[in-house]
Amino acid sequence: MALADDVANLPYVRRRTTPVPGVMVDVWAQLDPAEQQRRLAFLTRHNRTPLHLLGTPEEVIELAGLHVTEWALPPDVPSLSLVAQQRPGPRGTG
Repeated sequence: MALADDVANLPYVRRRTTPVPGVMVDVWAQLDPAEQQRRLAFLTRHNRTPLHLLGTPEEVIELAGLHVTEWALPPDVPSLSLVAQQRPGPRGTG
């Protein structure tokens, strides 16, 4: 990722991004069972979501103008993402 290599690439990254910047947390209940199993296997192996492993603060993602989807986790799994820990759960899903 150009931004990870050099913060001076911020103008380039901004030109190449979607119009609505920020981090969106998806909804576990809306994932198909195969995707849920794939994510559980990844989380078991790495103990973090991909975004959390990347280590890029949400503020940097927003300032760069990026739109990133963070993984929601099943209700019985403690949050493994700093982004998800700081956000309220989706409304009307439980």
